[in-house]
Amino acid sequence: MTVGKEQEWLLGESSWWPNSDGRLLTTRIGDLSPPKSWIYTDPESGGIGWMRQRLKPVGPQILYTSAWSLFFLIASIVPLILPNKVPIDDQLLAIILFSTSWFLILMPYLWYSNANNEIFSIFPLDYISFCLGLIFFILHIIINSKLGWIGFFFFILSWIRTIRNISNSLKVNSSRWLLPISLSDFSQDIFSQGWKISTNKFRNGLIATKSDNFSPYSAELTGVSYRDFNFIAFSMVFRNRIIHDPFNVNFVSNNHINDFLSSPPLQISGEYWPESFIREIEEE
Repeated sequence: MTVGKEQEWLLGESSWWPNSDGRLLTTRIGDLSPPKSWIYTDPESGGIGWMRQRLKPVGPQILYTSAWSLFFLIASIVPLILPNKVPIDDQLLAIILFSTSWFLILMPYLWYSNANNEIFSIFPLDYISFCLGLIFFILHIIINSKLGWIGFFFFILSWIRTIRNISNSLKVNSSRWLLPISLSDFSQDIFSQGWKISTNKFRNGLIATKSDNFSPYSAELTGVSYRDFNFIAFSMVFRNRIIHDPFNVNFVSNNHINDFLSSPPLQISGEYWPESFIREIEEE
């Protein structure tokens, strides 16, 4: 079976999931359906309604660098334990190794985060223990060098908690829900109640947000254009960083989120899905 670019764009490239044997799958383990109040469909049925779009998994893109970050963090204390054994200043080398460690753990995660939320967030860094580490690092220079070991303990603690935060953010599949629309249908009247709308006309990028009592989530509506087609994408975003599929067995919700998800975010049913996105594809 020849798979078109439209199906790959919708269902994700088969290379993202090595265990799929090169197949594109309409459903994957853990997928759930939206409530009956939603009008939704799939690439086998077509017609009108919301459809799941799978996004590239973030985990494999950051796994390698995250593993190396611990090596550089531990290596940063070696010049201080074995002084005057390297051709450059011991403290300078320690700072370089230390900075490399946190760069490897934070920058790839922030770079590959797939949300559009414009709110600044330092997640996934565990900043409390990290700041305590900085305080004791400064004190070990001013007061007593032995305090540096307390600082290093807090840095290790911060690394562990940061990795835990990253792990928690990757437990749920990254998928958003698309609704094809006509540009003439776009108006503020199509939004369900409570959305903070940021534009009066369709655009690519963030269109509306909602975050009332959704912690640790916020909701996004995003304009998406692909070739000659226009969509509004609905996403649930974890800690302003990673998109989670709200209709997945691993998604953790609360009463406010459940009530919010009980009805669709838009009051229109959208346009018919173009035939180029619709074909018979296997299920997992």
